[in-house]
Amino acid sequence: MTARFPPIPREQLDDAQRAVFDAIASGPRGGVVGPFNVLLRAPAAISDAAQRLGAGLRFTGALNDRLREIAILTVSRRWSAQFEWFAHHPIAVTAGVDPAPLERLRQGGDPGFTDATEQLVWRLSRAVLDRGRLDDAEFAAGRDALGEAQLVELLTVLGYYTLLSFILNVGEVAVPEPKPFPEAT
Repeated sequence: MTARFPPIPREQLDDAQRAVFDAIASGPRGGVVGPFNVLLRAPAAISDAAQRLGAGLRFTGALNDRLREIAILTVSRRWSAQFEWFAHHPIAVTAGVDPAPLERLRQGGDPGFTDATEQLVWRLSRAVLDRGRLDDAEFAAGRDALGEAQLVELLTVLGYYTLLSFILNVGEVAVPEPKPFPEAT
């Protein structure tokens, strides 16, 4: 697989693209990699809004790092987004997520997190990613465990990282070998 959207040198960007590039590169991400290289091709209003939403979710959101990263890795596995797993697995482990359940998730199974809230976040994430909704019991469990604000943030994380997964997959953004899991067909 080759990258369909090769990196654009900063000097070849127009002023609006350069402003988005600089905002990404100077922020906590530290560089324009993965989906952001692809997003630079969209109108600046879209690419900037996408990168700001992602920065808000990752760096100032209400979900703790462990729960957010479990949701992101669940999205990654659902859509076989190789780059997303490659980028976020180390973040999850650094945040304190047990690698053993993550390995079961990577293999496509129930991760069996021992922490009840972590397992709930995985279950809710799978339900939303598989069905696009939560039933009444799932909704109540999520609201009771997370509160309304964090539940809404979880849903936003799922949608945002699904967007990035589509961009990464269609853009064929490369990752080092071995890839985390087989390519989706």
